[in-house]
Amino acid sequence: MLEKKIQLALSRPGSFSFNDNEISAESILNSLASLHSTKQNGATIFHDGDVPNIANTRIKIYKTGHMAFYNDDGRRFWGTDPGGHPLHEAKWSKDPVTGEAYLELARMQLDSLQWIGIKPQSRTFESQIDIKGQSGWEDMSLDFLREKAAEVWRVPVSEVNYFYKEDSLVPLGDGKYKVKLTKDSLYALPDGSFDGRKIFFSFLSKVNWARLDIIPVVELFQSTLPGSGGAVFEFIWGIYEDQSREKPLDTLRYRGLPTYPSNAAYNIFASFFIPKAPGGEKDILRIFMDTNRSHEVTWSPQPNPPWRYFNHESKLCLTIQGGHLYKVTRYDETNPIPYINRSIGGKPSCQREIQVGVNFFTLIDDQERKEFSFHPDWKILPQTDLPAKIPEYAFNWKWFFNGFPPQTDNVKSIYTVPLYPEGNAEIDEPALQPLALDQIIYYMEMAPGMPAKLEKVERVLVHTFDMSIAGCVDCTHEREYTVLFSDPELAQKNAYQLWDYAAKRKELENLKKVSFLPEKEHLEEVYNDKYGMIFKWIPMFYFQDRGVCEQILASSVRALLPDGILFLVGPRAIKGLFDHYGLDCLYGDQIMNMPFYRQHLKLCPENLINQDITVFLAEKHNSSGTKKESEAEVSTPSSDSKTEPQVNPASEPIIPLRNFDREN
Repeated sequence: MLEKKIQLALSRPGSFSFNDNEISAESILNSLASLHSTKQNGATIFHDGDVPNIANTRIKIYKTGHMAFYNDDGRRFWGTDPGGHPLHEAKWSKDPVTGEAYLELARMQLDSLQWIGIKPQSRTFESQIDIKGQSGWEDMSLDFLREKAAEVWRVPVSEVNYFYKEDSLVPLGDGKYKVKLTKDSLYALPDGSFDGRKIFFSFLSKVNWARLDIIPVVELFQSTLPGSGGAVFEFIWGIYEDQSREKPLDTLRYRGLPTYPSNAAYNIFASFFIPKAPGGEKDILRIFMDTNRSHEVTWSPQPNPPWRYFNHESKLCLTIQGGHLYKVTRYDETNPIPYINRSIGGKPSCQREIQVGVNFFTLIDDQERKEFSFHPDWKILPQTDLPAKIPEYAFNWKWFFNGFPPQTDNVKSIYTVPLYPEGNAEIDEPALQPLALDQIIYYMEMAPGMPAKLEKVERVLVHTFDMSIAGCVDCTHEREYTVLFSDPELAQKNAYQLWDYAAKRKELENLKKVSFLPEKEHLEEVYNDKYGMIFKWIPMFYFQDRGVCEQILASSVRALLPDGILFLVGPRAIKGLFDHYGLDCLYGDQIMNMPFYRQHLKLCPENLINQDITVFLAEKHNSSGTKKESEAEVSTPSSDSKTEPQVNPASEPIIPLRNFDREN
């Protein structure tokens, strides 16, 4: 029976992306009949020779039925579930000089059947510092430089010492040093391999994959695809478990410059590794959440981590830990949100729940229910207790679409994250929108008199902010929000986020008047209405077309009530039209100068930006000071005109989101 499962896992067509692994798989298949098997700690080891060791182990089958396969050097190259469905694949190579093994590439399959990949040491960033102007620079040691760097970066000096070794601070003479920092990278692999299309989505702290020593920081964590964290840590757990069989490894530490601790990160780490606080301190989470102390928590592998199972017949991916069904993903659905078991402490999103019975489980999506029988491979413990009570809500996320959400593509729905370029390419508009929104929220909090002004706002329009719709909606106040969207997948994701956030804060009642409307069908009617506040993004595609930009501005002003608030993102020069169209500019900041963008450059220092793109906070003159003009003068207004533009909002062009390709 085991032999058949092994043969199935190794011979499944298209399983391997790396040629060397196909050779290793064929070698195992050819020698399978001659391999010895040994039971160890509930697992079955297939190996050469009489006694298994790291070098001669070829297959390990865990007590759950999951399988790991090893090359001639004892390195894990393939991992599957009990049915032989792939979980991860690794490509190992040898240093031609030292002969030491290193991880060249790795890929992991997500619950959605999409693949992501790790490319170790993918980027080395270099900069130069000059300390000649500082007193006593001739005698400054590298340790002193590291201490100063720690002060500037506001990170513990131990972390600077860890990442900046002797070869990372190269003296050039005359007080100058070359500073080098190497990072690993995460990619989405829509084609399933590095040979096809790959999409960068985050850097990682550099990891010594041949002998694990850290839990890496995922720097652009908002860009990760759903399920990436679990898939990566499943791989890390397996690698650590393999290496610890050879000789004891040091416990892992969460390290980065800086770290980005969060409850979500802690929960993922703790699923696969056991945390321990220094000096016997009790509040581990408090220490972890302190960026100055995150690295003090040590992590050792869980003996019973989460295990994933794919079932292609039912199009399910299940996550089970200790016999408890924790999570289920249906990868044929356009909704990428998993179902979660509330009865074992899970926190479901958007009313997607699991209830476990004696020999079946039920997936619940609001009023929809579907039952699935247990499979013997899953080893799910029956649940005889009454399931946890499911909260009742006034409405579900479909309410925002008047009960009829748009048709979406299940693959595109997974890629609804801000994606930043890996190198010196320009950041596209969707990825800039979260940065711009941070600045807008800053204006809301810091601009004099804004709280009082916002209290008076009753109706809000959000248009061409597809990536950040949910962030534009204030759940603490009941207002009427009209959202015009052009991207159905982004709209659906934002509806999930908005509903979930408000439901957890018990603020759903404040969102009864939120409507998501497709731009094509509702543009004219929406701009014929009036609003106390408007969020408007002028696509960069139109920045060089003065006429279109002016038309967009005029339409926005026309839809704005007297004393209304306009958050506008557009070309810097459009500010010259504000007075003519009856706007007072309170703030106008280029994104390139914003602290949020400068923080981003610490993670992706080579990224470029359209230097013209600017975030404005403006107010419309009240009725006594409103400027007016004839419709014929809209395109070329004079500076002293006193008339309000008579613009037909239907003439405003439909504004797509440009340069964002989420095709599979």
